[in-house]
Amino acid sequence: MSEERGHDGRFWVGLFIGGLIGAIILFFLGTKEGKKTGKLIERKTGDLLDDLEDKVGDLKEKGKEFIREGEAIKDEVLETLDEKKGKITEDLTEKLDGALAQIEELQEKSRATTATLRRRLFKNIPKRT
Repeated sequence: MSEERGHDGRFWVGLFIGGLIGAIILFFLGTKEGKKTGKLIERKTGDLLDDLEDKVGDLKEKGKEFIREGEAIKDEVLETLDEKKGKITEDLTEKLDGALAQIEELQEKSRATTATLRRRLFKNIPKRT
């Protein structure tokens, strides 16, 4: 019994929606005002579509422009990095060379100091045979 009521409700909803659609079609096709309203809606819709197409075209152009600007910025950054990399490499090479020279100097001083200490400490000790 409850299934029959559910089907009845759907029937009445379908009948109402069908009647509403029929009334709208009758208004647009059967009356002068409806025809004028239909043409006005058609014209406004066409204008809206044209505006929308223009805006989409503008957005596409702006997107392409952003891509070009992004590529230019990327190229500048890469070029700057290459320049900086070369300078940093040169600076690090010079600093490393200086540090190695200091290490060699310290090694020479250490050898000289060791030789002096040996002469001082071991000059009075008799040699074993």
